[in-house]
Parts: sequence; structure tokens; C-alpha cells
Amino acid sequence: MNKKLLAIGAAAVGLVCEVAIHGYMDVMAKEKKIKSVIGYFGTKASDKSMEDMTAFTQKKLEWINKQDTENISITSRRGDTLKGYLTLNKNESKVFVFFAHGYRADHNGDPANFMQYYIEKGYNFLSVDHVAQGESSGNYLGFDYFESVDSLDWLDYLISRFGEDIKIIIHGVSMGGATVCKMVESVPNQVRLAIADCPYTSALEEFDNTAKGVGVKHTKGLLKIFNAMNKVFAGFDLNDTDVRSSVKNSKVPMLFVHGTADTFVPTKMGVELYDICENDKELFLVENATHAQSIRFDEQGYHQRLDDFIEKYL
Repeated sequence: MNKKLLAIGAAAVGLVCEVAIHGYMDVMAKEKKIKSVIGYFGTKASDKSMEDMTAFTQKKLEWINKQDTENISITSRRGDTLKGYLTLNKNESKVFVFFAHGYRADHNGDPANFMQYYIEKGYNFLSVDHVAQGESSGNYLGFDYFESVDSLDWLDYLISRFGEDIKIIIHGVSMGGATVCKMVESVPNQVRLAIADCPYTSALEEFDNTAKGVGVKHTKGLLKIFNAMNKVFAGFDLNDTDVRSSVKNSKVPMLFVHGTADTFVPTKMGVELYDICENDKELFLVENATHAQSIRFDEQGYHQRLDDFIEKYL
């Protein structure tokens, strides 16, 4: 073969590889700077909807910033430093809420929209920055693979520090919802109930949905390459982010929440997980709510469902 053609072919292969790696890093690697507290990758929410959500969260943060919050940290099993933010109720309480945030967010994102509610109920509140997000170290996100294990370690921290007699509620949104779903098969006895808000069934199925949403017709080969890169760089198989088995074998009652207008993590994913769960369960579908915005679309209704579910199972 002509040397010139070989050189052109090698250059083309190199360019494709560079583009593929760059795309992978955009999705999976730690960002140097958080884009937004609610800057979910690929979200289909309108600009106006995102502006409204940002304003909603900002109002919550104004209240949160007046609270006495302790900055804490643990070391993950991989050696990463993970940051947590613990707010103890002024009235001594044995109930702790552990809150898991979504993709490319941090403790000032999804957890901020619920902290005041839980504190005013008389509970303690722990939110964290998941691996490779916020102030936590680490190079790659796990899309629930790393986060679920880390979160179980955070629960062990609470039990070790505050006693075997505490009660724990776990609550997560989006990737945090999937993290909660991944945890429920393995949680300690202190966990009494779980809330999974707009969780996906697996990261690969979520990536498939996102790719098709931006016009990619043939996703199978693309996802196969993406997963192969993930095994090399992050060291795990994205097939292991599937939460179905954990949800099916949940040790605790589960409340599933999903917006009916969620196209980023399709509503059918949350409904499927609700159907699979064999423990006590409830499903709260919020009309017209887009991704991770059920709390904004129906805050009163959401709080009432939480009140009822907590009263029933705590």
C-alpha cells in the first residue's frame, strides 16, 4: 500500500481515537470546575425551566447558609478523600437523612432543595460531594458504581459516630436516585426507608437514551467502545451500574418519584423500578415535571408524600 495512504489512514485513526477519548473524558472524568449546581449533562429542560430551578435552589441556599454545618471527610476504599456536610438538628435527634446528589452537581445542588424540609421535621442532615465532584477527590465518576459503595461507608460513619440506635433515611435525585437504588440491597439495619427521585435503570441505558435524544441512530457500537474505554480508564464495567437486582431485593420500603415530562431519564425507567421492587413501595408521579424538578413543580405534594411515607415506615 502507498506510504502516503498509510500515513493518512493512521492519522485518521488517531483523530478518531482522540475524539473518542475526549468525549469519554467529558462525560466520566472530574471537571476542573463545576459548571452549575444543577448543570446536568444533556438535560432537555428549557432555558426558562432551568432558570426557574436555579432560582428555586438559590432561595433554599439562602436558608442553608444560615445553618451551622460541619465539614467532614472520609477516605474511600479507593483512597479518594470524600467531603461531607453535616447539619445536626438543634433539638437532639436520632434520625439522620443521607442525601445523594445527581450528575455534575454537589451538596449545594439537589440536597439543598430538601434540607430545610428535613431539618424542620426535626432530623439531622448529611449531604456529600460524590467522588470526582464538588470538593471530593477522584478522577472518574461511577454513575452509582463508586457512589453506592462510598455512600454505604458514609452510613457506617454515621453509625460509628452517633450510635447503633440511630435511624437513617436515604434520599437521592437522578444519579443520586440510582445510587440509592444500588444501595438498598446492602444497607445496614439502621436504614428504615429510601426515596429514589428520577433514577435510571442503568448508566448504559441512560447514555443510550441521551445519545438517541441528540440524533444518534446507531448507538450499540458507540456504547460498546465507550464501555471499553471506561474499563481501561475508570476500571469498571458500566453494565455493573444496573440497579434492577438491588431494587428487586431491597431491604427497605421505597418511594419512587418521577416527573411525567422527564425525557432525560425517561419516566418509564422509574416506573419499571417501582414495578420490580418486591418490598413495600409507593410511586409518586409529578405531572409535567421535567428531569430532577419534581420538587419545584409540586413542592407541597412532594412534602406530603414524604410525610406520609416517613410516618408509615420510620
